[in-house]
Amino acid sequence: MLEDTSPFLIGKRVSLNGLKPSALNENGGYYRWLDDLSLDLYSERSYFPNSPQRMEDYYALSVQKKLVLLGIFDTARNTHVGNITLQELDWINRRAFMGYLIGEREFAGRGYATESCLMMLYYGFNKLNFDKIWTTVSAEHAASLKVAEKAGFKVEGRLRAHQMRNGQRYDLLMVGALRQEWMVDRGDVARDAFSVLPV
Repeated sequence: MLEDTSPFLIGKRVSLNGLKPSALNENGGYYRWLDDLSLDLYSERSYFPNSPQRMEDYYALSVQKKLVLLGIFDTARNTHVGNITLQELDWINRRAFMGYLIGEREFAGRGYATESCLMMLYYGFNKLNFDKIWTTVSAEHAASLKVAEKAGFKVEGRLRAHQMRNGQRYDLLMVGALRQEWMVDRGDVARDAFSVLPV
């Protein structure tokens, strides 16, 4: 439970809330997720142990408006279950990179990541005026590929042997969503996830 948050994108089941400095507490879930190596089988978050300074530095980027950092919350319980970001904000080319993590195991595989992506894509396209939002997914990570597909990302390319895990190399897929296509394909689904539509 994390009450020290600011409601931002309010959904029927999932809400994306602004995080306050108290969310960086060493005893909190967010801190713990970044040290949980089992959550990092297909990404590059946890090569090194987490630290208070790392948390503060990353949070500072959101304060400086260099990235959009939102907590993923179960709306009914106000429980912080993960995070979602828009990074590499390129205002000239009107594109951004999305990252997401479900950290609390009981909420994994229950659609929270998909709903969060839909809501963040809608916000990114309609409030921040991006034309493209993209991300990368390990070709071996079936669950994350399913999230990307349901959220409306399309595979755009393959970075061959791009990741090293336990002595083996794996491909990384580049997936993207274009505003015009996505609004036709997924706009209604995303709108339906909100309790209060961002205007």
